[in-house]
Amino acid sequence: MTELSDIEKFQRWLQSQLDDVSSIEDVDERERRQIQLESSIQETINFRNLMSIVDDIAPPFVERESSVRVISDDEVVKESSGSFCSSCEKPVTPELDFCINCGEFL
Repeated sequence: MTELSDIEKFQRWLQSQLDDVSSIEDVDERERRQIQLESSIQETINFRNLMSIVDDIAPPFVERESSVRVISDDEVVKESSGSFCSSCEKPVTPELDFCINCGEFL
């Protein structure tokens, strides 16, 4: 027996999730989830078919040597002007170290 590829495993997982949809009590949520899963399964099948035709498609699962974002030890410092955020100019709460509107550090 041949080992399943990651795409085949993903498709089978989606199909198992589709089998579990019937246990969702809320009719609207059940229908939304069913449509979502059926669309995902169809896209997976389309991708598998495309992979069998074209050899130079990059695999969808990529391992990176380094983290996706740069992690810096430098502290983020942004000055606020009075009681307003210097980035979005909305009122800020002085007790917080960031603006609740835009997320910028004060």
